[in-house]
Amino acid sequence: MFGRFGVEASRVRCISPQGLPPEPPRDPLSPELERFYGSHDPVLMTVGLLEPEYDLALQIRSLERWRRRHPEAGLAIVGSGSLEGELQRQIESVPWRDHILLCGDVPHPVTLRAIAEADVLLRTTLYDGDAISVREALHLGTPVVATDNGMRPAGVRLVPMGDETALDAALEECLQANPGPGPEGAPAGGDENLARVLEVYEELLRRG
Repeated sequence: MFGRFGVEASRVRCISPQGLPPEPPRDPLSPELERFYGSHDPVLMTVGLLEPEYDLALQIRSLERWRRRHPEAGLAIVGSGSLEGELQRQIESVPWRDHILLCGDVPHPVTLRAIAEADVLLRTTLYDGDAISVREALHLGTPVVATDNGMRPAGVRLVPMGDETALDAALEECLQANPGPGPEGAPAGGDENLARVLEVYEELLRRG
């Protein structure tokens, strides 16, 4: 993106927006999530605000098709927002409603545990920035399917906005592949990202 604006590659620094843990938290899933994960396979998960830009209706609609190929599939949605009531009504109106869990806000350590135990993290958007949940999933070894916004990290399976056919294909690729470790260069945990920010400031000070 910076390159498109004319910034020289040598002047660009890529810093993770958040320090990532070296391993999944040991916090247990909530009883609700534990029951849902125990009764569905694969578990598809999305984390974010319940707002129009995250195109959650696409995932809810698509679950019907996914369950034809994977009859035990379930979709867990973590987050809150202005569309919560509308999404709940939409979920209740479809025959596959028992296989969608609208979790609301979940403590971050539990969310990380849920991401680590999910089969795929979904990030379908109409517009988006650099999603921390995407980086967390890659770091924890969970495959990610996300709408192409021009700035996703390496390792994400990209799909065009609103393209249900491409979404289905990418999801199948993830479910058939064996998940591996996070991408090369993923932060090892702790405050490495903060140290990188300080390095940038120090570099700017040296340049005067």
